[in-house]
Amino acid sequence: MKKGENVMYRVLVSGYYGFGNAGDEAILMAIVESIKKLNKDIEITALSAAPEKTLDMHGIRAVTRTNPLAVLKEIAKADLVISGGGGLLQDVTSSRSVPYYLLIVYLAKKLNKKVMFYANGVGPINRNINKRLIKAVGNTVDLITVRDDKSKHELNKLGVTKPPLIVTADPAFVLKPINNELGLQLLKRQKITLTQERIKIGVSIRPWNLEKKRKMIAEALDYIIKTHNAEVVFLPMQFPKDYSESKEIMNYMKEKSQILTKPVDPQEMLWISGQMDIIYGMRLHALIFGAMMGVPLVGLIYDPKVEYFLQRVNQLIIGTPEEIDVVKICHGLETALKKREELRGILLEKRDELVNLAWENARLATSLLEGED
Repeated sequence: MKKGENVMYRVLVSGYYGFGNAGDEAILMAIVESIKKLNKDIEITALSAAPEKTLDMHGIRAVTRTNPLAVLKEIAKADLVISGGGGLLQDVTSSRSVPYYLLIVYLAKKLNKKVMFYANGVGPINRNINKRLIKAVGNTVDLITVRDDKSKHELNKLGVTKPPLIVTADPAFVLKPINNELGLQLLKRQKITLTQERIKIGVSIRPWNLEKKRKMIAEALDYIIKTHNAEVVFLPMQFPKDYSESKEIMNYMKEKSQILTKPVDPQEMLWISGQMDIIYGMRLHALIFGAMMGVPLVGLIYDPKVEYFLQRVNQLIIGTPEEIDVVKICHGLETALKKREELRGILLEKRDELVNLAWENARLATSLLEGED
């Protein structure tokens, strides 16, 4: 389908949308905003677990991702199907992710649609059946961009060699935070009070083998609060799971801490992240948001994707949940405080490159859609 006067292209985006995960919603928001900015004559539809919420947040059409007839109808109407960002191609957090997302791609190619893997994170892949599926279906798509070198290596190792394969960056890097006036109103609604003179540490925790580590994390945060006049704000990226896990840790703490009590959208979370002096996080997009705002990062590695990103932006890693203890957490946070300006400088240097690479995803998608080389 060639670009022409008053042509309306149709793009269908498949991903982990409508589940209340701020990171995945940031990906969808970024895909929508960047593609529409490059070509306004595009109608974007998403497959979502909560179509009405997706419409409300992103201003786009959405259909239920588990309705086979609705999904097939949208694929048939699309000019381009995007498998949209995030860690869709992995089988650690779910055994169903790979078959589900690849089925969408398979159906799209059977209907002769253009298909793009859009800034995907790939791996770990442990099941042999999933390895074979990725190789078989991956080699049929038109274009692949991945958000890190490790994902490219993983695809090559699995035998995905036919489509163009380009390393870019996470789509979220194109987003901008809300303005300060809206940000201050947001803090008031959330009943969060930030003191200008105190060090502010944002903490992003998710459920992941932390049952025996919650008390250690709490003790480390208490220590930092007391010895560095810090204040701790928990930043749940997905409600209610991250909120509940954060509250478990807060219950062990002796010092006062604060927490976001209601979900916020990606641009709001981006602004809040920018108010922090350090972010100590497990969630990838909590760390990405910090990087976007030039906030030094200390990472707790529950998934290789978190380690890959922190290595790419030269920030601090303190190990996996199994490896951490009070001393390691305190050392990591104190090192980040000591080297705060240096770490911030590194992030600011890398940010422009990552923003440009994130835009490259959209440029490649629109070129593919418009039939350009």
